[in-house]
This record gives sequence, structure tokens and C-alpha cells, in this order.
Amino acid sequence: MNAIEVSDLKYTYPDGTPALKGLSLQVGQGSRVALLGPNGAGKSTLLLHLNAINIPQHGSVRIFGKESSKENEYKVRHRVGLVFQDPDDQIFATSVWDDVAFGPLNMNLSKHEIEHRVADALNAVGMWELREKVPHHLSFGQKKRVAIAGVLAMDPEIIVLDEPTAYLDPKGQEILLAILEDFHKRGKTLVVATHDMDMAAEWADSVIIIKDGRTLAQGGTDVLGDRDLVREANLRLTTVSQIFSHFGQYEAKELPKTIAEAVTILNKYFDRESC
Repeated sequence: MNAIEVSDLKYTYPDGTPALKGLSLQVGQGSRVALLGPNGAGKSTLLLHLNAINIPQHGSVRIFGKESSKENEYKVRHRVGLVFQDPDDQIFATSVWDDVAFGPLNMNLSKHEIEHRVADALNAVGMWELREKVPHHLSFGQKKRVAIAGVLAMDPEIIVLDEPTAYLDPKGQEILLAILEDFHKRGKTLVVATHDMDMAAEWADSVIIIKDGRTLAQGGTDVLGDRDLVREANLRLTTVSQIFSHFGQYEAKELPKTIAEAVTILNKYFDRESC
């Protein structure tokens, strides 16, 4: 079963701005999906639909086969957790513990279950030692981890994140990717909206590219090597692909997209040269 199915989704904001114009896509259960597209493509609007903050005006969004609607929006939000790009849009409590506990408290869980979920979530993102801190005194990266813990504590089956690596330093990005990898091992379906082609190539097993509210392409990470598609989407090739594209013997489909793929090609080259 697909975790997410979006069909002919259209959405226009109250001021008349069309954001989604017949977008369709599928996300497999347990997959790691990078959602790519330029500014204004509709990525954030789509994520708000996946979490039922926005309800489809036309078309449909199905979560594990159940259509999202005004009648079942709260059930959808229990199954799909959304992490905003700016953690200050999500964090509001006076302590890290209270912020992460807010979701479970509103799920009418037992005190023991709430404490277990909050502790598990804080440990998962490496914030247990800072549980008594005031969230707004934390660094941006720490706030981001608190926001992620708040979603994880609700134990959703799907977690969608809007530009999670934005404004993080290299160490912060490394920590975040390790957190996402742990979520994947727990069986979560992950959808990450990003502009970071290198991150998409290294992390995702599926890629969706959208532009102007429509789906341009969906498939494996091999689509990231399609020069024409990447250009049409106002994106760029991965750094590795850009380097190898200067060597004329590589067709677009043969361009390495990740460091590991580049190392494989170089090892073969040097082995051949040494013979």
C-alpha cells in the first residue's frame, strides 16, 4: 500500500493565488522521499495538505488509502506529523519537556505513556539533557530538534519536513540526517521538501520534482542526473554531477550523483590506469 496518494490536487489561496494546479504523486510506505522544486513550486502548500491543515479544494489526498477531509482531519494528523521550516512557528511552551509533551497530552494518553513518549523522542534527537531548558534560549539547530521531537512523540507513521537542513551548519545537518536515518529504521515514511540536491541524492530513495503546482517527475534518484529536467525545474545538478559533466565521455544517465558513485568510477579508472 502507498502511504500517500495525491490525485489531481488543486488549491487556490483566498487572495486568488493558485498554488497547486492538478498535482499528482505517490509515496510508498517506508520510503525516504525528497520533494524538490524551486521557490513557489507549491512544496509547502502540498505539505500542509498531507497533514490536513489544508483540505483539498479539488482532487484528493489519501493517507494509507483513506481520503483526507474536514471530517477526519484529526485522524490524518495523528498519522502524519509535520515539521515546519522555522521551529519558532512550532515551539511555544516554557520548557523543552512541556513542548514535546503537548501533542501526547492532547491524545488522552496515560501519564506513563506520555512520559515514555517524551523521553523516547528527546533521546532520539539528542535533547534529553536539555529537557528543562526554555526552548527560545536554544540555538536554531537545537530548536529544530525540539520541533522534530514534538512530532515524533505523537508517533505518526509519516513524518514530513519542510526544508529541515535550512540554516543549519554542517554539524547540525549531520545530526539531522542521523535523526532521519533513525526514523527510517523505525519504519517511518519520510517526506523532505528541500532545495538541496546533494542531500536528496545522498539520502533519498525516491524523488519527486514539482514546479508551478504540478508534478514534473517522480522516480528514483537517477532523475537527478537528467540535465534537461533539472534545468526545467530551476534546480541544478548535484555537485558531483557538475564536476563529472565537464568530462565529455559521460552521458547524463551515467553521471555520478553521489560521492560513493564518484568514488566507484574513480577507482575503476585508477585500476585501469595501473594495469
